[in-house]
Amino acid sequence: MTQTPTWVKHGTPVLVAGACGGAGATTTTLGLANVAAGQGITAVAIDATPAGGDLADRGADQVLASNGIEQLLASATGGEISDEAFMLASSHTATNARILHRAGDALANETDFRRIAAYLKSRRADAIYDLGHRIGARYLRSLVSTPGAAIVLAVPCRVDAFNRMRANLDAIGRVAGEAALKRTVVAISNQDANGWPVDVDMLRGYLEGRIGAIEQIPYDQHLASGIVIAHDALAPATVAAYEKLAEVAAELVES
Repeated sequence: MTQTPTWVKHGTPVLVAGACGGAGATTTTLGLANVAAGQGITAVAIDATPAGGDLADRGADQVLASNGIEQLLASATGGEISDEAFMLASSHTATNARILHRAGDALANETDFRRIAAYLKSRRADAIYDLGHRIGARYLRSLVSTPGAAIVLAVPCRVDAFNRMRANLDAIGRVAGEAALKRTVVAISNQDANGWPVDVDMLRGYLEGRIGAIEQIPYDQHLASGIVIAHDALAPATVAAYEKLAEVAAELVES
């Protein structure tokens, strides 16, 4: 019997984008990184937003590094990133997931992520990228078009966000090809404490046959509080949803 994978194969990038601002891309990136780290995987969550977001501020519940991606790359000798520089630039979660954030005023560029990816590959570490909500941006094209990459599109459970999602799916198809949509998981996050405000089954019917899967992330008071996220403070249903999301993404990539 074939065992269901619980994480993507080593070296497969996981790309998390948001359908709009506040979609939950950052919290989903952290949730997946913590799930991977909990399985003993060397997981590194990377801020791939244009000018830097709050990935480390939201997720570094153990160590918040003062250095970031800019300092990490600037310290490289002969283009080689050292382990010491990586340790200085990486924040930590309590699960031992690492976080690389931007700590300067330079905009993200394609070369940055190529250099970081090469280093992580040499250290057998797996990357989970927070792309923000501009998945079609030019500097992200090489990441998005990576053969076999797992793609997660975070969408808040709102009608307006469902409408905006179409442009993101079109961008994935345009940059990476329609086949990439078959390994794309749409993660619907509920941000309403009173229940699911929109019938997700309607969206399933609309997207059936175009994307790989739809998964749901339930409302979580700890996430909604806006404080630093501690994985062990999440509701069991939220942790289970992130674990299921990781499994589904891995299955789609394998198939």
